[in-house]
Amino acid sequence: MGRAESMIKRSFKRELFVCFVLVALLPLLISDFSLLRVFKAKLSKDYEKDAMEQMKNIEENVVDFLNQMDRTLESLTRSHTILTGITETDSWLRSKAYKQLYEETQEFREYAWFHVFDLDGQCIFTTSSANQKTDLPPYWGILKVAYAHPDDMIIRRAGDGNASSLQLARAIIVNDECQGFVLAVLYEEHFEAILRSAYDNKNGIAILDRFWEEVYSTKTTREENLGQTLRQRRMSGEKIKQTTDGISFYIMPIEDSGLYLVLGKDTVFTEDITKTLMGVILTIALLCMLFCLFMASFTSEYLTTPIKKLTKAMSSVQNGNLDVHVDSKRKDELGQLSADFNRMTGELKNYMELQVQHQRELSDSNIAMMQAQLNPHFLYNTLDTMKWVGKVNHIPEIAVLSSDLAKILRMSISEEKFVRLSEEIRLVHYYMEIQQIRFSGRFSFDVELPMELEDCIVPKLIIQPIVENAVLHGVKEQDAGHIFLNVYAQNGRLYIEVTDSGAGMSEEMIQLLNSRDREALKGHIGFYNVATILRLYYGEAYGVYAESKKSGGTKVVLVLPINLEEMGQNAESISGG
Repeated sequence: MGRAESMIKRSFKRELFVCFVLVALLPLLISDFSLLRVFKAKLSKDYEKDAMEQMKNIEENVVDFLNQMDRTLESLTRSHTILTGITETDSWLRSKAYKQLYEETQEFREYAWFHVFDLDGQCIFTTSSANQKTDLPPYWGILKVAYAHPDDMIIRRAGDGNASSLQLARAIIVNDECQGFVLAVLYEEHFEAILRSAYDNKNGIAILDRFWEEVYSTKTTREENLGQTLRQRRMSGEKIKQTTDGISFYIMPIEDSGLYLVLGKDTVFTEDITKTLMGVILTIALLCMLFCLFMASFTSEYLTTPIKKLTKAMSSVQNGNLDVHVDSKRKDELGQLSADFNRMTGELKNYMELQVQHQRELSDSNIAMMQAQLNPHFLYNTLDTMKWVGKVNHIPEIAVLSSDLAKILRMSISEEKFVRLSEEIRLVHYYMEIQQIRFSGRFSFDVELPMELEDCIVPKLIIQPIVENAVLHGVKEQDAGHIFLNVYAQNGRLYIEVTDSGAGMSEEMIQLLNSRDREALKGHIGFYNVATILRLYYGEAYGVYAESKKSGGTKVVLVLPINLEEMGQNAESISGG
């Protein structure tokens, strides 16, 4: 099971295929079997309802017949003529009594035989065929019970050879003394006459007594030994209804007569019918399964083809081919995904080309920065100054000039691209010592650097070109110029301001710096190099900005992100501004 599951999960197509099959087949199978159960339940309910209606009709016929028989027997027991025929031996009186019996029972002779017994159980009159007379003992059986219950009609089953019959008896009571008995006997043909219009001939019925012995049964149920079978099951504690019968039994007591009515109907769903229905369902399910397999295979292939193309294209991208393109005419999400992939590879290709270009520009800027720092004119003036000072004044400034120039040159040619901010400003100090000696101290230079910002990491040689521009174009011609270098942090950014008290920068140059057009700055190598380095390293949100001061002079601001190496707990406060 785990191996099959693992194999399925390795392929999106197989996962789709299995999902489609399950989604299609499971509801079908569930609905088919549910429909079969509902159909069986509904049909069984209707079947049972029809059976109960038939049983109700049969019960009504039997109860109505018993009530009429009760009234007839009671009328005979109260007949003086019948009583005279029992107690007198006169043939005329007996003939008269016999006539009375025929007249009273004329309506029911089709349904029963009537007998009149004297106190000793001798049959005096009878309506049976061939005038057959059968004596009954009065000291046991139905006559004894009738004697004991003179106000009731007694109902008992009586066996006569292989035939069963139902006996109805009443005692003839005169002055609280029993004078004889009136008995009605119903045989099979009588029951058939009573019930012929009350039930469907396709069904079998049986009437059982209080001991569940058979009183009457139709041919269908008799062949099944219905009474004996049900009685044995009841006596042994088994279920009355069993699935192996092939017949559904419905049992109902017939009011307070002590009789039970049993209706036997063929089972709605026999084993053969159930097998047939199951076969039909399974055949339909198999056909649907084949159709579902075909549709699932077609659909999964249709849906996974774009994914296969994307997978193949991604593999090509991983191997370095950014010119790959996925062709798709679909308008759905998969088509959109293909379009997004093509756009992504195009943007990635452009990004890679831009990165190469940026790297090339950065390398060119670094070379240009080194060239600018090694400007022959600057070196010539510095060395000429050192020569003049050495010859004329014989003072130690020569050592300072030489030392500072060596330090500047050493940092310029070092391989490090980033330095601590404190080191970058120290280089600016070296540069300014040289310029102050060169210009005989005609300007001053101050620095404001918070201690918590000294360890900020910045690209090297980005402040010196700005300070040099302030010297050469700002305070060079002044007798008491001033350059102020101020460093501070605000809103997670590092600001380095270089302010001079010179004549100021032209509005055109200020707009040029603030326009962020690096191509236009190519003629101003210092500004161009610094702006290029900051934007290539940190993005377009950072760079060089300038403004003219109302009091005179220019302020140039370098903006870059704060990059702290070891600031401890001060980092959070600095980043927050």
